[in-house]
Amino acid sequence: MADKIYGIVINLFRVPLEEALYDAKHGSHTHFEIITASVTLDDGSEGTGYTYTGGRGGRSIGSMLIHR
Repeated sequence: MADKIYGIVINLFRVPLEEALYDAKHGSHTHFEIITASVTLDDGSEGTGYTYTGGRGGRSIGSMLIHR
């Protein structure tokens, strides 16, 4: 019998950079975004995964996780 998901918590963190970074494809980066997903199963076990962006799209990723 597989464990069932009891809860999921999604967080979006914006981490400012001391200096802006630039690249030809994405332009200016003034911060990074870190998106975390913490999952709790009905047996009480927990785990957290993450991904990041160069400062754009983090809210979209979080929304996709919430509305899976």
